[in-house]
Amino acid sequence: MKRDDRADRLELRSPRLARLRRRAAVAAGLPAGVLAAEAGWRLLRTGCRALADGRERVTGPRPAASERWRPFVLGPDRATRPKPAPTGLELEACLREADAALDGRFTVLGYGTVTVDTDGPGWHHDPVHDFTWPACHHRSLGPVSGRADIKVPWEVSRLQWLVALARAYTYTDDSRYRNGATRLLRSWADANPVGSGPNWTNAMEAGIRATNLVWAAEILADPEFTRLVGGTLRNHGWFILANLEYTPRLTSNHYLADLVGLVHIGGALRHSSAGRFWLRLGSRQLQREILKQFHEDGSNFEASTGYHRLSTELALVGLLALRRLHIPVRPETEARFLSAVEALAVLTKPDGLLPAVGDDDGGLVVGLQSARDARDASPVIAAVSAVSDPRAPEETAVPEMAQWCGAGGRRAPARPAASSFPAGGWYVLTCGPYWCLAECGGVGQLGNGGHGHNDTLSFVLCVDGREIVTDPGTGVYTPDPGLRNRLRATRSHATVEVDGEEQNRFDHGLLFTMQDEDRARVVARSEEAWGRQVVEAVHEGYRRLADPVLHRRRFALDRDGLVISDDIGCRAPHTLVVSFPLAPGVRAEPCDGGTRLYADDGTAVSLVQTAGPELSFRVEEMPWSPAYGRVLSTQVLRATMCVEGPCRWELRFRRLEEAE
Repeated sequence: MKRDDRADRLELRSPRLARLRRRAAVAAGLPAGVLAAEAGWRLLRTGCRALADGRERVTGPRPAASERWRPFVLGPDRATRPKPAPTGLELEACLREADAALDGRFTVLGYGTVTVDTDGPGWHHDPVHDFTWPACHHRSLGPVSGRADIKVPWEVSRLQWLVALARAYTYTDDSRYRNGATRLLRSWADANPVGSGPNWTNAMEAGIRATNLVWAAEILADPEFTRLVGGTLRNHGWFILANLEYTPRLTSNHYLADLVGLVHIGGALRHSSAGRFWLRLGSRQLQREILKQFHEDGSNFEASTGYHRLSTELALVGLLALRRLHIPVRPETEARFLSAVEALAVLTKPDGLLPAVGDDDGGLVVGLQSARDARDASPVIAAVSAVSDPRAPEETAVPEMAQWCGAGGRRAPARPAASSFPAGGWYVLTCGPYWCLAECGGVGQLGNGGHGHNDTLSFVLCVDGREIVTDPGTGVYTPDPGLRNRLRATRSHATVEVDGEEQNRFDHGLLFTMQDEDRARVVARSEEAWGRQVVEAVHEGYRRLADPVLHRRRFALDRDGLVISDDIGCRAPHTLVVSFPLAPGVRAEPCDGGTRLYADDGTAVSLVQTAGPELSFRVEEMPWSPAYGRVLSTQVLRATMCVEGPCRWELRFRRLEEAE
């Protein structure tokens, strides 16, 4: 037994060693000024943490004290405004989520429904991998690589299901939901005293949890529940302040979530000096971070469509809270936020979902609508009028989430035929039945590559609304490092791999960093009056080889289909692998002169080579992930070719009826 305990402690310690290795590598490449700022910040944070630890020792594991409450998120007219009217399907999903929560069953990302012992240590348990984290200080805990997924207890402890219980009570007036919400929150608070256990290992989780606590309390409007939430929020505020995920070098969606949490905590407790401080800090930094993390063209700096949606949702909820609190939002901040929402609309595929470019952990912010698909951005887009134009006329029905935010229905603006996001490297080409997203950007996060993939010059193709060429998705993070690295590798994307090397190298033991080596850039772009759109880009990820290789790809899309032209610049022999992952339900069949792709809905596409040395495609199987925690299998077309020097080829994807 003692030997097992030592092994578990060693596994829990290994993430720390990985973090130290990563920090040492990063520090070695920082300019002296940034390194000094990092050192100063870390010294300040150490002092803040020491004060917070002292406070936690004083308070101990006692339940949070009751706290006064000042509602705000539902707006000043919450008492007279009609309550949201969900559709039949939305109401059914809400009641299903609420009933499951009463039984200790929670939906966790792509893993599906898990059962948690809500009267014991179940709040620290990963039932998917049967692993329980100890109830010790949060800085001695972390992910256990290859053993379990800490995102499972994190997801349950974001408490979005509390908002579902509050909504269910509002719709049905059934006291089971009100009493169940209070009982479950007490159970969670007893099992998770501030700073103890896996659910306190980072401030982002505390920030999202606090946001859901505020919304649940205001929707439920129960005095006992509200008093309990108030005391819990104070603990969350002090914890987030002492553990802000900020560095002068890099901030990400984690810091954005920290600030959204502080805004909600400060808004609810704004009668106190601590609450006013949290609110002031959160509101100022939130507006600053929106300008930092979203480019002027609206794209997000994470190089990930999934995290673009998550960060946009965080910005929406945060700015909505500021509006409800009558805190001015700078015009440039609101304009940047609206650009991010517009980017979400343009990046959405014809099937209504975002393409899976880069990582997507499936994270949502507030549980204002049940059974939401993380890749469906329509609830976020519909809620934008609550921030930008609260007087928008109700012309169309809006999703339940947007109704709770106070958004009025608006007609969606017509989509432009083609849209580009140069700062993010995303180019959307559309014409007739064809829709294509070309990925021509870098690794994201200012070169850190935490959520980017080796997908430079890859693409996603839809024909007649059906996805044909796809992105493999994310799979999981720490539970399966091998799968994580395979799905972010070059060979898993619709691009070209050279000599078995990655476009951007990464350490297989460091799952959230990638070297920024490809220096991708667009060298030509044009759009003709009759609908033809062209994007030509190049990357230098293989310049580091003994014989440098330059990969140039040209995307040309019109009513005759999508033409992919590849130029490989080199002087010596190399082995090239060309891959085209196919969406599940699409099967490939060789035919004379090319390959035919048949989708399960009847869509048929021909793939024909029109120039260059012959590429002989074979059909293989590869993992494909529709949601974090869920992995299926799909087909991939691959061709291997050995070249002696520079070469060029051209391929055309075309709807089969037109090809014939």
